[in-house]
Amino acid sequence: MSRISEQRDVQDRLVNYLQGNAWQYLPPFDSNLARQNNERNPFLVETLTTQFAMLNSWQVGDARIEDVVRRLRLLPANIEGNEQFLKGLRGQWTAYDPTQQRELNVNLIDYEHPERNTFHFTQEMWFEDRDRRRMDMVLFINGLPVVLIENKAPTLPDAGEQGFRQVQETYTAQIPEFLKFPIPFAVCARGVEYGATWNPRMTAFYTWKLHTSATGLEALGKSFFDRQNVLNILRDYTIFYRSEDTLQKYLMRPHQMRTVEKIVERVIEGIHGAEANTGLEWHTQGSGKTLTMIVAAHLLRRQRELENPTLLIVVDRIELETQMQQNLEAFGFAGVTRAESREHLRQLLNNDYRGLIVTTIHKFDRMNADACTRKNVILLIDEAHRSQEGDLGVYLNAALPNAFKFGFTGTPIDKGKVGKGTFKLFGQFDAEGYHDKYSINESIEDGTTVPLYYTLAPSKVWLDKEQLETEFHELRDEFFNELDEEGAESQEALSRLLQRADKLMAVLKSPSRITAIAEHIAQHFQEAVLPLGLKALVVAPDREACALYKQALDQLLPTEWSVVVYSPDHKDIGLLREYHLDDDSEKQVRRAFRDPARDPKILIVTEKLLTGYDAPVAYAMYLDKPLKDHTLLQAIARVNRPYPNKKSGLIVDYQAIFEDLQRALAFDQASITKGLIDLEKLKTRFGELLTSAEGIVAPINPNKVEGRTDRLLEYFFDTEVRERLFEVFGELQDAFEILSPDAFLYPYLDRFAFVTQLYQVVYAEFSPKAQQQRLERQLLKKTDALIRQHVSADRVVSPMHIYPINRNLADVVNSDNVSAQVKVINLQRSLIATIEELGDEQPYLLSLSDAVEEVIQRLLDRQISAETALAEQLKNAERLVEMQEARAESDLDNVAFSLNMVLRGSQQFAGDTDILAQELAALLNQRQGWIYNERLEGQVRTELYARLLKELPKPVNPQNARNLVNDLLRMHRTVM
Repeated sequence: MSRISEQRDVQDRLVNYLQGNAWQYLPPFDSNLARQNNERNPFLVETLTTQFAMLNSWQVGDARIEDVVRRLRLLPANIEGNEQFLKGLRGQWTAYDPTQQRELNVNLIDYEHPERNTFHFTQEMWFEDRDRRRMDMVLFINGLPVVLIENKAPTLPDAGEQGFRQVQETYTAQIPEFLKFPIPFAVCARGVEYGATWNPRMTAFYTWKLHTSATGLEALGKSFFDRQNVLNILRDYTIFYRSEDTLQKYLMRPHQMRTVEKIVERVIEGIHGAEANTGLEWHTQGSGKTLTMIVAAHLLRRQRELENPTLLIVVDRIELETQMQQNLEAFGFAGVTRAESREHLRQLLNNDYRGLIVTTIHKFDRMNADACTRKNVILLIDEAHRSQEGDLGVYLNAALPNAFKFGFTGTPIDKGKVGKGTFKLFGQFDAEGYHDKYSINESIEDGTTVPLYYTLAPSKVWLDKEQLETEFHELRDEFFNELDEEGAESQEALSRLLQRADKLMAVLKSPSRITAIAEHIAQHFQEAVLPLGLKALVVAPDREACALYKQALDQLLPTEWSVVVYSPDHKDIGLLREYHLDDDSEKQVRRAFRDPARDPKILIVTEKLLTGYDAPVAYAMYLDKPLKDHTLLQAIARVNRPYPNKKSGLIVDYQAIFEDLQRALAFDQASITKGLIDLEKLKTRFGELLTSAEGIVAPINPNKVEGRTDRLLEYFFDTEVRERLFEVFGELQDAFEILSPDAFLYPYLDRFAFVTQLYQVVYAEFSPKAQQQRLERQLLKKTDALIRQHVSADRVVSPMHIYPINRNLADVVNSDNVSAQVKVINLQRSLIATIEELGDEQPYLLSLSDAVEEVIQRLLDRQISAETALAEQLKNAERLVEMQEARAESDLDNVAFSLNMVLRGSQQFAGDTDILAQELAALLNQRQGWIYNERLEGQVRTELYARLLKELPKPVNPQNARNLVNDLLRMHRTVM
């Protein structure tokens, strides 16, 4: 049975899938010819020049072609260059037309007529820049490299991460002159994962999903690399934008693409007479609604059936209005206008403005009816909450009576006194009330967001007296009743409502309470957040409370650790004025907070930054503001963004908001079961997981020290048992990271440490490649610190047995009083250790590594018995000893001897191969450049093949001869 491999099970299959999708295959030799045998050339030159001429109605040889090619080559090798390249692909470059005496757009790709483009791909493509690297596969459109593919063996547990780091770290650093071109890259193994080049954040690397339940490399590969899908990604689903003056690049996630397509489809159908003209896009907080809106607007603006439509993106805050306009401009959206005032918006609509308008809903106040009655008007409304139900919603609907309206929200409302809820307003044409839904649970499964845990701070921390506690609950309940009556569609509206709750605010800002909570925050932050290298937010009741918390925290933590961010008021005096930030200072604070290496570590806020601000490094939120429904979800979503080593977000509740979860989140409980979890439940789960892990290792009698190592290896040789341990331990460790340093863990520490050490041994032993490096990544920060504290002179397991590799090995192994499985594992470790120790001086030994690993893999896959595996490993050991003895006796140089080991190992020659090895070494030494030149490599292969045919026994098996040539070249590369 053939072993699972990257080449056979991924790359070869992709070659077939791509050809099935009408991509033309260029073998490596042919693609190198197309690149003019120049490994510094990223283009298929003849294809590129021919296509440029055809797509722009130029003559071949037109000087403008060379000008465009020169411009491509001179692009900076960074994200800015990649952005400029995408603009070129989108037809935003120009060239001077002497006949018309003006600049005209240059077409590098024809999106409207895909058949006019050429689609090529190649594999094993070399590129030379700062270093020389070989890429698995590259896709070209019109001779331009637009997609990079890295393939990994399906058996690798972290295939996606390995491919991601290879592109974002190795290729970015070593071949940036090539990487400035590809827009997306994909990593293929069991499925397809994809991301944007020049985005080093693993959180921007996604799993490709279909709208159906289909999975697997074939279905996903054919879908992702479909020619139209690649064109869509280039034209529509890649976005560059600047945040705090930093250029960022993202690709759309599958759910975003799905939503955009559904919106465009509904509008087109509506223009042609269908009744449906609204839709609720219910996407959880943190899932990228803003980018979805931008791309939807981009596609709608381009639809010919809409006949130059008017689009409005409606937001609920001036700050978000500015940010949206900047993002649209950075995306390259043509014809964007910001409504500067109510009067300006009225003029735009009355004057039949065509293009995109960015506005707040407040500018519809007192808008005249029928300001624009056209049907080709589309509204994309961000955070579509109660503002759509009150007077402002009435004015909007009256002003644009025939418009299409799509509401985007992570927190719809289906109740309330003001109106009939978000579902009634936008979901009337959809059976379930929403046009598209991306739930919290689905988001967590995809890794788009992380789960949130909440815990109620001890009552003694925030309320000193029983009477005060009773008074607080009464005041809070009174406030929530008022909130239900009046509604508060934004953080600002909620704050205005709070200002009238003077009795409640007096309780919340009492000096003793502020001091007690600040002490709790300082201690919790240093013990639970700082060790993770993450940050936190304090959400205070109002601006004065922000200032009071800052004063209190400065007595407990370094002053530079925390910063207050709130909107200044010209009437502020004293303490409130002390913490004013101008726009530039606030921008610097926002940027610094996102950087884990810079201060501040804590932001103290009340309104600002609770919507529209993403800082994935934020882990904890200390919540001391009465929130509910969408204002609560909006706020706590600040800590649900993924980040390296961040398994969850944590809410510390000082208001008992989560005491009644049903009241706090009064909608769609079923969709948030994974998204908002009581920390007390995690404590219970931790105990269950620890007991489960102990149950898995119990059969080896772990408390009996003698022979524990051998029992451990033998028992966990079973793949199912081993994977069950890995799965349980992964969840157990995540729970420990979240709970630590809670005193709850104290009785469990020794048991958890013991299980962790057993896990370390099992993981290292059954992950043969890069064992220690991979193992270090498996232990999270707090777990690793605990293990270091528990390390003592008494090891959990005794040192692993190493056999001496010599002529007496078989006798030593056979006399060892352990099972055949344990012997195989120990022998494998001994062989690998010996090969690695001697490999630098004796590189021919490295060829044995694959054979040794293949035996153990076949055993793990239950293709052979332990006894058979032991016999084969003993043969490998004997082969290693023979190689060393032969080296000592041979007069051949290192290259010739290494090639001779390949010849002898092939078992295709009956006699002495020394002379043949010398001849082959001479041939290869004369042509050492074959490693860097594919044409020369082809010549060398032909010469080697011809020479071997003279010596191989007849009849010659052509495939065996080709395999032998491959092995000889591989050995020569290793020796050189």
